[in-house]
Amino acid sequence: MRADGWRKSAWRSMLGSWFSVLGSQFLVCYTGAMPFPVDDYTPHGYLNTPTHTRNLSPRGVLRSYGAGFRWHYPAHAGMYGGRRETYRAGFRFALGGALELSEFDVVSSPYHSMNLFTLDLSHGGATLHATFHLVGEHALCASATVQGEARVAVVVEYTRTVAASGEWGESGLVGRIVDGDLVLQSFEDGDAFVVHASQPLADIGITPDPALAAAWAAAQAPGLPGEGFVTVTGQRGETVALFATLGFAMPCEQIDLYMTRGKTLRMAQHRQRAARRTAAADRARKQAEDDAFWARAPILEGDWPDHWRRGLVYDLETLRMMVRAPAGIYRHIWDAMQIQAPRVVLAEAAIDALLLAYADPALAQHLLLGTFVDAPEPNVPCSREDGSYNMVAADGTVCGTAPEWGYPWLVLDWLANLRPNREWLANIYPALTTYLHWWLENRRDADGWLVYACSWESGQDDSPRFGEQPLGGGHPVRHVRPVDLQAAFAHACLIMNNIARELGRATDSHEWLALAEEYVTRTDALWQDAFNRYADYDTRAGGPTGVDDVMLLAPVALGVARPERHNALRSAIAQIDPDILTWPMFAWTATEAALRAGLTDHAAELAAAVIDRAYTFWDAHQAHPDRTLPGVACEYWPLDGRCGGEGYGWGALTTHLLLHVLVGLTPEREQLIIRPDLPPSWRIDGRMYGVRLHWRHAPLRVFIEAHPDSAVVTINSQRVEVAWGEEAAFPWELISC
Repeated sequence: MRADGWRKSAWRSMLGSWFSVLGSQFLVCYTGAMPFPVDDYTPHGYLNTPTHTRNLSPRGVLRSYGAGFRWHYPAHAGMYGGRRETYRAGFRFALGGALELSEFDVVSSPYHSMNLFTLDLSHGGATLHATFHLVGEHALCASATVQGEARVAVVVEYTRTVAASGEWGESGLVGRIVDGDLVLQSFEDGDAFVVHASQPLADIGITPDPALAAAWAAAQAPGLPGEGFVTVTGQRGETVALFATLGFAMPCEQIDLYMTRGKTLRMAQHRQRAARRTAAADRARKQAEDDAFWARAPILEGDWPDHWRRGLVYDLETLRMMVRAPAGIYRHIWDAMQIQAPRVVLAEAAIDALLLAYADPALAQHLLLGTFVDAPEPNVPCSREDGSYNMVAADGTVCGTAPEWGYPWLVLDWLANLRPNREWLANIYPALTTYLHWWLENRRDADGWLVYACSWESGQDDSPRFGEQPLGGGHPVRHVRPVDLQAAFAHACLIMNNIARELGRATDSHEWLALAEEYVTRTDALWQDAFNRYADYDTRAGGPTGVDDVMLLAPVALGVARPERHNALRSAIAQIDPDILTWPMFAWTATEAALRAGLTDHAAELAAAVIDRAYTFWDAHQAHPDRTLPGVACEYWPLDGRCGGEGYGWGALTTHLLLHVLVGLTPEREQLIIRPDLPPSWRIDGRMYGVRLHWRHAPLRVFIEAHPDSAVVTINSQRVEVAWGEEAAFPWELISC
C-alpha cells in the first residue's frame, strides 16, 4: 500500500504560514528558498549516471528494482537501449522476509531526485529508511536505518550475457567472499563487483536460483559450500546469473552498503575503498545541488491533484538528467535527448531547453547555444559525442531535424524574452544564420519550395503524409512540399528579423523579413478551399495530398496563418480529441493552435487530458512489465501499452502544457503575461491553484483563485481579476522583490 500523501489541508496550512494575508490581498513578496519538495512519490525511477554516453564512455544506467537499484549496461534493453544487455547488477533490501514491493505493508519514496532516491518501507511493525546514490562513476551506495525487530537482508544480483560481444574468453560467473566482502565476477574475463557492508554478515548464501535467494531473505542462508565459491556457466550468447543473500544480525539499526564495479577485482576493490571515504561528502554535495535547483524550480501549491504536484517533479528531474558535461565533439554542455543512448538532436534539445527554462533560464540558453555552435555540420545533424552520425537517409544524406520539429525558433524567442541577453544572441546568431541558409541551399526544390530529404528529417518517421516509403523513414520524400516546413521557416525568419534588429544588423533584418514574407505567402498557397484546410502538395501526383494531420495546423500554432485561416479552422481545431495527442509535438501544435484560434477552453481541456494521462502513469505506485517504468518521463503518452523510451526529455512537455497553457505563463521583454485557462470543470468557487518559481532574479508566487466566470490572479503583491482565457499583464519591475 502507499504511504499517506500530502493532504489539501496541509497545503492550505503551509500557504497560511508562508504569506501574510489581509482579505484576499497578499501583502508580502515571497522570498524564501525551498529545498527539494518532499512528498509521497512512486518507489520507481532512475538515478543519474551523468558521464554515461553512447560511444566514448558507456557507463550504463541505474534503474530501480524492488527496494533497490540495478546497473543496466550498456543501457536498459528495449527501445534506445538496444535489444540485449551485457549485464545488469545491483542489490535490493528485504525486511522481515518481504522482498518484492508488493510484500511490504507500506512503500513510499519521500525523496525522488536524479541524485538521491529514498525509500521508506514497513513490514510487520518494523521500518527501513534507505537512501541510494551513485558515488563517482562506479559505486552504488545505500545508507539504511532500521527500527523494530525484523530480519534485514540484502539480495544482490549479477546477470550477464556470456561473451556478449561475440568474442571468446568468458565462461560464466563466480561468487565468493574476499576479505569479508562479497565478490561476484565474470570468469575468465569480464567485470567484477564487490559489495561491502558496514555491519558484519550474520549469514550468506550464493545461488543461480533467484527463488532460493528470495527464500533466504526470510530465513538464515546456508553459507558457502566447502570449496568456498559458487559458479554458473553458459555458452556464448547465453544469459547466466548469480544471486547472493546477505543476512544481518538483529537488532540492526544502521547499514551502509557499497557496490562497486571494475574490469578487474582489484579495480573494484580500489573503487570500493575510495567510495567509502567520499560517500558522505558526495551525498552532501548532491543534496546541495538538489536544493539549489529546487530553490528556483517551479513547484505546484494549493488544490492541484496530488499526482500533478508530483508529476511536475518527475518531469523536471528527468530534464536534469538530459544535461551532460562537455564530451568529445561537444565543447559546451549538451542535451542527451534520452538517458539510454545519448545523442544530440536539435528538436529534442530545443524542447528540453524550453522546459528547463522554467527552472534555470541561463542553463537553457547555454544548452541551446551549444547545440548549434558545436554541431559538426551546418544543419545540426543528429550526432553522438564521438562525432558519428545516427540519422543518415537511405540515399546517404546526413540529416538533422528540420526547422519545424521541436519549434526551435519558438523556443529561441521564448528564451530571449524570459532572459534578455544580447551576448547570448550575438553568439548564437551566426550558427542560426548558417543553419537556415543551409536549408535554402540544400532543401529547396526547383521552384523554391522547402522539402524534407526523408520523413526522419521531418521528425515524423514513416508518416503517411509522405506517401509510400519502402525504405522506411530514410526513404527520399523530396517530392512533397510540406505545410509545416514552409510555416516554420517563415516563423524562423520573423524571429531572425527581430534578433538582427536587436544586434544592429539592418541589412540582415531586411533579408530575413523578405524571406519571412516569401514563406508566409508560400504557406498560404498551400491552403485548399476544397478541403477547408492546409494540405501538403505532391509534385509527382500534381496536386494536394489527401492526408490530414495535426502538424498541418503549424501555420496557426506559429502565428503565420492569415486571420481568415484561423476562422476557417476553428471548427476542426475544436473537434481535436485529446486521445490522439500521444506525441509531444502533436500536443504542442494542437494546444498552440487552439490558443491562437481563441479556443482557450478547448486548449485547456486538451492540455489537462494529456497532463493527467502522463502524470497518472509517471506517479503509478505499481510497475507493470508491459509498460515503461513510472517515476520518469518517457518518450510519449499512449492510452495504454509502453510509452517508448524511458528517461526521455521531451516527454516532459507536460511541464509546458501545465505552466503555459493552463496557468498561462508567457514571458515578454517588459512584462509577464498570465492567462489563466483551467478546464471549466476545475473552476470551482474558491479553489486555489498556485505555482512558485524564480524568474528574472526574483522569486515569484503565482496563485489563481477560481470562480465560475473569472479568475483572481495574484503574483507576489499584485492582484487582478480577469475572465478565463483573458490575459493579465504584470510589468517585471512591479513583481520583482
